[in-house]
Amino acid sequence: MGEPHPLLYAGPRAAILRRLRELRQAHLVALDAAVRELAAAKPLRKRVDHGFWFAWYEGPKLSRQEEDELAILFTDVVVAIAGGVSGIDDGRFGERLRPRPQGLGGLLGGLGGFLAPRPSRRLEEAAIGLIEDTVAPWNPRLGVVAAWNMACAIALRGRLDPRVEEALLVAWEKALGPLPA
Repeated sequence: MGEPHPLLYAGPRAAILRRLRELRQAHLVALDAAVRELAAAKPLRKRVDHGFWFAWYEGPKLSRQEEDELAILFTDVVVAIAGGVSGIDDGRFGERLRPRPQGLGGLLGGLGGFLAPRPSRRLEEAAIGLIEDTVAPWNPRLGVVAAWNMACAIALRGRLDPRVEEALLVAWEKALGPLPA
């Protein structure tokens, strides 16, 4: 029995993240407008304006490993968007949040790492804060939701009901055109 296949292979993942790093505030505004317009349509109401985990529960039953992959993908998505809209290299602000050995090392250093919030959570919070600060006072939530839904649709391609997959992609395609290749 071989290794389980990842939800998203390196090439498609890199294409998505590269495209997200190209987003600017105007792109998030266009995504926001597309989500708002689509949210008014009956079949998508109360769904298109929510992220994958909150509104798309008809999806496949994911294994713990797949859920973990999506959690990592979420962090990567918001970090890429933050780098794009702010113009700051995402590796630059992300590096500051990686755990470092502390003081006495050994047991105390390890304990500090155990008690601290997981690095990806801190990175998510920093990226979201950077996005919000860069586009303030405008609220970028719906633009980020549309980008996240696009990434999930690509990661779960062929595993979702085709109508759900289409609904996850519709705001991106309406606002920005073809999917990242």
